[in-house]
Amino acid sequence: MTNNAGTSVDVIIAGAGIVGAAFAALLGRAGISIALIEATAAEPDKDKSVADPRVLAITRASEKILRKINIWDRIAGNRIGCFREMHVWDENGHGQIHFDSAAICESTLGYIIESRLIQDSLHAALSNMDTIKWYRPARPVLLEKYDDSVVLGLDDGRRLRSRLIVAADGSNSAVRELAGITLDSHDYRQSALVSVVTTEKPHGDIARQRFLSYGPLAFLPMAEPSRCGIVWSTRPEHAAELMNMDMGRFHLELESAFAGTLGRIISSGTRASFPLRRAQAEHYCQHRLALIGDSAHSVHPLAGQGVNLGLLDAATLAEIMIEARLKGRDAGAYSVLRRYERWRKGENYRMMMIFEGLKYLFESEACPVRWLRNTGMDIMDSVPVLKEWIMVQAMGLAGDLPASARGLS
Repeated sequence: MTNNAGTSVDVIIAGAGIVGAAFAALLGRAGISIALIEATAAEPDKDKSVADPRVLAITRASEKILRKINIWDRIAGNRIGCFREMHVWDENGHGQIHFDSAAICESTLGYIIESRLIQDSLHAALSNMDTIKWYRPARPVLLEKYDDSVVLGLDDGRRLRSRLIVAADGSNSAVRELAGITLDSHDYRQSALVSVVTTEKPHGDIARQRFLSYGPLAFLPMAEPSRCGIVWSTRPEHAAELMNMDMGRFHLELESAFAGTLGRIISSGTRASFPLRRAQAEHYCQHRLALIGDSAHSVHPLAGQGVNLGLLDAATLAEIMIEARLKGRDAGAYSVLRRYERWRKGENYRMMMIFEGLKYLFESEACPVRWLRNTGMDIMDSVPVLKEWIMVQAMGLAGDLPASARGLS
């Protein structure tokens, strides 16, 4: 590297959320030196008995990636929920679909895990890797690119240099902005409210989603038999109402919206809410720079695929970079990074449009559209081969996947 500014490492990663931390672990295991930048300060140990309001649906492909980096076994087994079946139905009609993992000879369709548990397990693993140096709290404020290196300036005055910087710093990515990469964004005019609730009836390892007029309401089965993570996508003003309701009224509202499917809501934890949008970066890479996860794209949570798409980004880019290094190529060169963009950008966009199509299909109150979607759901539910194909795709058991997502070394 010709530029002599600051500390030198092989790769700079901005963002130590689940996607950025998993990417760091994949590279660190291959002996690649990393500067890992995180905007938030390290938090003192929290009471892990208190559930994180945000739970994630984890696909079988993501499970394999987390196993590859020895994270899966770090997550407490008694906190990993699994869903063997999935039931989807429409508030405004008779249509419904039922998926069962037994139909494709699999033990489960996926897992439900608190976001914090995955992130804490990743951070614990990274703290034991001598190839990774943390910079936190720190924010990127300067980006300079040269032919053979990139320099990142931090808000505390430190400067780092490497052959590549990878942005994993979320939907409001500072690195993406510093690089001048534009974001095609569409505001759904919805917010997602999340919480963890205890229900009167056990969930039976079934993920349930009811499509309401203003967005879907999902009950995701956690490890305890009567505990579910909820994700309620609704109008921003309704989400604000729900956030401010007293517990008793909130429980009644939730029971009514879910048609009493799991009986009464016995208790609920902390509530959180965040706005929903669809977004896609114009480019996933430049010379010496790449975007992964929410820095590159955002999708509607109705299918629970956001973090899974991000983990596939991380695994794909890591595979390409490690392969390039083994062949003596410059892993930060645009010609190498373009392979990552070609591999992931089109697939992410395809998934984004599928989710958006489903969102608008189920929100339409036009009578012909209601009839069409309910009839279509019933027809789909009666065609086993179609349901099997959908399950295999959603679980990440098929498609153009990186080796770690297929369980390969």
